[in-house]
Amino acid sequence: MKQCVSVLLALLLCISVCMPVYAASTGTADEPDPVQITADCPIIFVTGIGQTWTHLVNEDGSYKYNDRRKPLQFNYFYRANNPYKLIEYNLFYPDSNALKDPSVLFALLRAALQLAGSAVLDRNLVSQRDLETVISAVLSRNIMDADGNLPSDVEDCLKMYPVSEYNELDKDNFYYSIPCESIAAQIGEENIYCFNHSAFDYLYDDADALNTMIRDYVLSDKYNKLHASQVVLIPMSMGAGVVNAYLDRYGAQNDVRRVVSIVGAWDGSAVLADLIEQKYADNAPQLLYHDLLPQLIDGKGASGYFITSLLRLYPKRVLRGIIDTLLSAVVQSVVLKAPSLVCMVPSSRYAAIEQQYLQGEQWAKIREETHRYHAAQSRLTERLQALQSQGTEFYFICGYGMQFGDADFPVFKFMRSAASTNSDEIIQIDSTAPGTTYAPAGLSLGKTGPYVSPDGSINLSTSFAPDHTWCFYRQKHQLEDNLTALRLALDISTGAVTSAAESADRYPQFGAARDLGDVYGYQKKLTAYIEANADDPQKAEQVALAEDALTQCTALLNTTNATAESDAAAIQSIREVWNRLDPPTEPKLTEKIADRIQGFLTEQVRKIDDSIYSVFGAQGFSDKLFAR
Repeated sequence: MKQCVSVLLALLLCISVCMPVYAASTGTADEPDPVQITADCPIIFVTGIGQTWTHLVNEDGSYKYNDRRKPLQFNYFYRANNPYKLIEYNLFYPDSNALKDPSVLFALLRAALQLAGSAVLDRNLVSQRDLETVISAVLSRNIMDADGNLPSDVEDCLKMYPVSEYNELDKDNFYYSIPCESIAAQIGEENIYCFNHSAFDYLYDDADALNTMIRDYVLSDKYNKLHASQVVLIPMSMGAGVVNAYLDRYGAQNDVRRVVSIVGAWDGSAVLADLIEQKYADNAPQLLYHDLLPQLIDGKGASGYFITSLLRLYPKRVLRGIIDTLLSAVVQSVVLKAPSLVCMVPSSRYAAIEQQYLQGEQWAKIREETHRYHAAQSRLTERLQALQSQGTEFYFICGYGMQFGDADFPVFKFMRSAASTNSDEIIQIDSTAPGTTYAPAGLSLGKTGPYVSPDGSINLSTSFAPDHTWCFYRQKHQLEDNLTALRLALDISTGAVTSAAESADRYPQFGAARDLGDVYGYQKKLTAYIEANADDPQKAEQVALAEDALTQCTALLNTTNATAESDAAAIQSIREVWNRLDPPTEPKLTEKIADRIQGFLTEQVRKIDDSIYSVFGAQGFSDKLFAR
């Protein structure tokens, strides 16, 4: 019962963590790029899940706000200029009001009683129908009807006009998700567009909309300030699926000069296929009962260890049945009803999924869409080569050197593919850089050469475009706070960079991951400190220190060829300066006491959980006590 597992948390957390997971956000604008760049073609970002912002709207089309003008408890996207908590989201948005429906509330109560009764009666009593009723109601904002339409109060987030014409809120969303404000100022906001699309959609409908955007707007006399005949597409993560469908249907029109992919899912993600097919890691029970579940619940706090112990009230086979029921309910209610998600499984695994899950008339429309997409996927290299021969250039920016779940989303460790992949934690390298040969992260292919990574784990010589591919070692998928990758993409988009060899000094083909999030924060603090104290002669020395540290921040943000070690050293130097200027506040005595009590309780509960695990292992109490 190796699969027993995960899904109790894996399922629910897979849903929740997908919300911001593909973002490239920092929440602040980047520093001016040291190299002046100009666009030769209009640039269109094709968003991934994390860059797409949708809103709930009223009947008159105005945005909905929280009725009480107070912070929403469930809102990952708060920013300072949205003080009244506009209801906006980009993936799973639970609607708690659905529980006011008596039929939904009763279904939830029945499911809770069934869950409790399953432990008492030693069998799975949970009804998949009740779970589907609750899930379908609570996640109704994300579920398309039979005609492929989302609910009428979910805004169509597509904007055909350039960023220069965005309103304040939409422009803030754009730069929050894609922090390129100063670079955009050089290129010209009037030359930058963003193709937003729902995460739950028909990709060929998106392809039609993208074609309309390109032909009727971007290249029209009204908007085409560069008088260009082609555009540059920058797909990000799931955006590669949209571009893939567009190129399948409209590529022969030759309207695209360059495609610059940023961690694009050109062949989906094995994580999603594992989730749909209920395939979990061999060590999933150990992760569930001991190694990982407490961390997922509350960062290895006392409650996480306590809940882990409670799970042992269920016999292993009963827990497996509950997990399977829960997973099936989510897959049937949400995942399979979004063809864009089904298109995001690797093409080699689609046939089995279609055969098992998409049979019957109710799935005919979705099956037609996903079958067509994966048929095109099976000819990906051939299609890209044909487009390349007509003049379209392809570039790929990727992360590698990580198993699924290695960093921000440890829940993915439950997936069967986790230990055998080489990825950016979310998407495997042969999807973000099609054709790449790899060994599992941490292992080596045993080869060396110009296209082999320094750790020996990936070989770009087999990829579709080895001279047009850049990889960042142990770079997380969302590329958070790695402005180097975004600058590289824009330098390629404008023609300033044409190959990995030509840009080796500034952008090594195998670079290091970067995490400059703290630098943005210190930059703002130091700037404010200097402005507040510049005229105080008694603080001249401190202001000079702040100015030096601010210079370090600027230099660090403008560096594109760095190592993790050099970044860490520079950040530590800046941190030490700031701590001198603004010493950390000493915790109150009550806070110290509370922390010590919490730490003591957590340690005791952890020891108890360790003892239970040493006796019972990865199974329920009754599995051990009544074993024959």
